[in-house]
This record gives sequence, C-alpha cells and structure tokens, in this order.
Amino acid sequence: MLDCEILIDLPMARRGKQMLQAVADATSGKVTRHYHGQKPWLVMYGVGLEQRQRIMQYHVNHGGHVAAWDLGYWDRDEAMRLSIDGQHPTPEMIARTPTEARREFQLREDSDPKGPILLCGIGDKSAASMSLGVGDWERKALRKLKSMHPTAPILWRPKGRVARALPGAHLAHGMAIEDALKGCSLVYCAHSNVAVDACIAGVPVICTGGAALALYADNPAPTRAQRAEFLARLSWWNWAFSEAAQAVEFMEAMA
Repeated sequence: MLDCEILIDLPMARRGKQMLQAVADATSGKVTRHYHGQKPWLVMYGVGLEQRQRIMQYHVNHGGHVAAWDLGYWDRDEAMRLSIDGQHPTPEMIARTPTEARREFQLREDSDPKGPILLCGIGDKSAASMSLGVGDWERKALRKLKSMHPTAPILWRPKGRVARALPGAHLAHGMAIEDALKGCSLVYCAHSNVAVDACIAGVPVICTGGAALALYADNPAPTRAQRAEFLARLSWWNWAFSEAAQAVEFMEAMA
C-alpha cells in the first residue's frame, strides 16, 4: 500500500480534487490541506503553480517521490495525466514504460508540407515559472521561426480563453485543436499537450520540453511506427479517475 500524503490544497480544480480523492480511496493515504512532508510519497495536482512547484522540489530534494497530476493528454473530462518527481515524464521515464498500449489511437496524416506553422503559446503560470514576462516566450519563438522559415505563414494559438494578439502572426483561436492542426506543416510549442495532439494528427513538431520531447528531441518528423510506439508508452501516463488503483501500482513500479 502506497504510504503517501495527498495534498488537497487551494486553489483546486474540481477534476484535480476528484483524482486526488480517488488516489486517497485507493491507498488510504493521509489527506492534508497543507504540506507536512512526513510520508515517502506526496500526491499533488497542478504543479505548474509556483507554490506547488516549490513544495514538489523540496519533497524530491529531501529524498521523497512526488506523483503530480494535471490536465490529461486525452479523455480530459474523465482522466488526468501523471508525472513523477517533475512536471512531465522525462524521456528516460518514457523509455522505461511498457510498449503495450492501454488505449487505441487512430493516427491521421493531416499535415501539409506547404502549409502554415502553428505556434502554440504558454500559460501565464508557465511564464512565471520560467521567470519570463507574459508574451516573452512567444515573441522569442516567433523570431526563431521567422529566421528558420522566412516565407512560411505563422498561425498563433494563445493558451487559454483570452485571445491575445501576437504581432507578426495570424491569430488561430477558438477552434478545436484538430481543426487548427489540419493542413499545418509544423507545430512549435514548449511543453504543451498540443504536441501529443500533433503526434496523433501526423503534423511535425518542435518542442522544448514535456513528455513529447521523448519523441521529437532529435526528429521533428518521426515515422508512423515511432509515433504509435510513443503514444503506446504515453498511455501509461494518462489515467481515468476509476483507474486510480492501477495508477498507484504503476507509480510504485516506475519509482
């Protein structure tokens, strides 16, 4: 049985609380409202928030493990993504994950090598965690893309519901990600779940972090077989609320 502290603090999205409560039910872990740090494992939600990042890093630095939950790669109304001791599974962790897929994926080939580039923004919390101002990362990324692809049109997809403009790019906001990806030649993102959506859609990716770095670090256009294997491995890092007990078994095995 996992010996853990389950931190259900504020602010806490409903889905986050639902997953943490499911883990509590599966483990008989100690639920706390404030971090105590007296258990080998700490289970958290939303470690993109600066205060939670500090708690996670403190716990890891003192020899513990942290199971961090956040918005899922897919099935987002009923599942969440997991990482261990960081905000995202590392390429090394992905490489140690089974290749037997836990769900089916219908791979598509929606890219067009002559199409626009889709630049995906980061959230304000991510910017703060990188010690960046709002829009700094996007402006630097846009300059890099224009130097790499001077004639390609660039579509700009801000993160969140607020559609901020980015001078030099065409706004692509308010549509489903599947529609935004269709016909694109490339996706450029930081650690966005969009990289996983692009993997399913068959659109090449440049990303600077996140789980998808395990696939795209050295090759923005992997083969269909490589994409399928990555998604199979990644399926072990996305769990439904009803699968909390299996997720706990996986956490212990990976650690």
